[in-house]
Amino acid sequence: MEKFVEALKQKIRSKEGLSPKMQDILDACVVLFSTKGFSNTSTKDIAKAANVAEGTIYKHFGTKENLLYATIFPILRDIISTEALIQVKRFRNSAENAPFERFVEFIVRKDVMMPEEHFQSGKIFLTEMMYDKQRCQEFITMIPKDLIEGIYAILDGYKEKHEIVDWPNPVIWQFIMSILFGNHLTHYVLFTDTKRDKEAEIVYLTQQIVKGLKPDKQ
Repeated sequence: MEKFVEALKQKIRSKEGLSPKMQDILDACVVLFSTKGFSNTSTKDIAKAANVAEGTIYKHFGTKENLLYATIFPILRDIISTEALIQVKRFRNSAENAPFERFVEFIVRKDVMMPEEHFQSGKIFLTEMMYDKQRCQEFITMIPKDLIEGIYAILDGYKEKHEIVDWPNPVIWQFIMSILFGNHLTHYVLFTDTKRDKEAEIVYLTQQIVKGLKPDKQ
């Protein structure tokens, strides 16, 4: 959790147009939302943690929802998408001719769209997105074009080699992400006390995705 919180704080401090008080408010939000949850955090809690008057929050951000959706969500998106873009470029440079199973294992092991250290705290924000389809769609559309194009280029290469089904790339990527996010939600939201064998889990998830995208025999 600490890595996630510090990454968000650093991004907040580097964001232009934020006064020191606004930065303190956002810092407090990151910590409180990540520990208590969005719904369980009040503007009074935020004001106390940021050492500002509650009216200051309303003056600068309007509502608690604005703090999450208009400010923290975009910052979180930038952190995740930047890391994901680096990982995808690294794979393309080092393993361009690797079999599809290796690409899937890379995706599973690296958790490209949601690294585990971010998901532990980021689940607070993802939970909010689950209940607001419009916000979820807005978040998705803000993912960098370079990232999507890089992933789709890799998928096109595997389709040309007949290693995966010839489905539209968005459908293939949605299939992969639904399995990975489902796995994360299971461990971090639904069954948090369940013991894990992460290496075995990587094998199972990889096999599940590879088999699910395997082309039909002619």
